[in-house]
Amino acid sequence: MFTDLKTEIEALLHVNAYPLIGPQTESEFVTIQLISDPPIVSGTIRTTLVAGRYQISFVSSHYSRTEDMDKTLWGVWQNIAQGFIGTYPVQYVERSGLSESYDTADGGKYRRARDFIFYYPEGAS
Repeated sequence: MFTDLKTEIEALLHVNAYPLIGPQTESEFVTIQLISDPPIVSGTIRTTLVAGRYQISFVSSHYSRTEDMDKTLWGVWQNIAQGFIGTYPVQYVERSGLSESYDTADGGKYRRARDFIFYYPEGAS
């Protein structure tokens, strides 16, 4: 899932995407971190789906750009119903928690961290 997610983010936002931490030498980038991926269980019924919670952080020296990047991804992903992100099958996407910060180091950068929950089959390829 990570590779398809990274490729789609880079194509939609025209910025580089990195796992966990981006380089301080770039003025704009996205970081991706898998937070949790529990299986979907309903009572005694276990499915092959997982709820993969990814934190996607938008980093830019312009606050409005972090908002725009967030809105762009949600604009595409909110309509997914048994579709794909890249070539990876995704049942549904949910938008969740949000946090923001500003770092004065290296000329100042805004960070908007958004949680997205992707429902997808575990082990799909």
